[in-house]
Amino acid sequence: MKNLRTFTSLIISAILLFGVLLPLTRSRAQQPPPTTSATDTNAPAKPTGPVMTKNMSLWDWFVVGGWCMWPLLGLSIIGLGFSIRNYIVLQNKKLLRPDLMPHFEKAMKNLDIAGARTLCKENPTLFTTILDAALERAETSGIDIPAMEKAMEEASTEQMSSYMVPINAVNTIAVVAPMVGLLGTVSGMIKAFFNISLGGMGKPEMLANNIGEALITTEAGLIIAIPAMTFYFLFKNNFIKAVAQAGKQIGKLTDLLETSAEQAAQNGAADLQN
Repeated sequence: MKNLRTFTSLIISAILLFGVLLPLTRSRAQQPPPTTSATDTNAPAKPTGPVMTKNMSLWDWFVVGGWCMWPLLGLSIIGLGFSIRNYIVLQNKKLLRPDLMPHFEKAMKNLDIAGARTLCKENPTLFTTILDAALERAETSGIDIPAMEKAMEEASTEQMSSYMVPINAVNTIAVVAPMVGLLGTVSGMIKAFFNISLGGMGKPEMLANNIGEALITTEAGLIIAIPAMTFYFLFKNNFIKAVAQAGKQIGKLTDLLETSAEQAAQNGAADLQN
């Protein structure tokens, strides 16, 4: 839930940034051109705004891209943030905690369910949260494997929903970025046709920046989307494998718990006979 709130706040911030910058750029674009005298009609046209040159810096390309570059910048920052977060959180050693397996195996052999649950709560992660749900069911309903497996399934579903929020956020960036780039392309082409309607067909310098805006925003959107889509599939596949491994490890622990309980029952029955 905390990750969901973080994701929502970031998306809202991006939308607000988009909403603030768009009217500003629209107002500048809609300003009437300066009037020219009769003596200036034959003068070469001078394009307004940033001009494309041979040696352009990254910032120059950003400016030529127009207003759509700002929401694309916001999307790239959000996508990078979620990618770094997922890379840190979705490591197997943090999701599965293999270093805790010997302690859990010892607790299962000793039928120390309370001690195992304490260890789970002290080390909250994907593996321990699912295991704790199974152990909680064992405390309340006894060592009933079908009931414990049902509790594990419920906990797994809840954990997957929680962990998939920031993973899906990367996919959202990968989908939205090309759309924003396409919007910039349409905006640039509209400006180009507007200049053509004003008599700029014979003056390519008046159209160069508009066409540049159309192409740059598309390129920027794809530059953001391609890595984001790649990271999304990597994170998703790694998480699905981790969930499967967690279920396998927990299955071994529950089998060990059941075997230990059966042995304890047999030993108790033998003691009563003696």
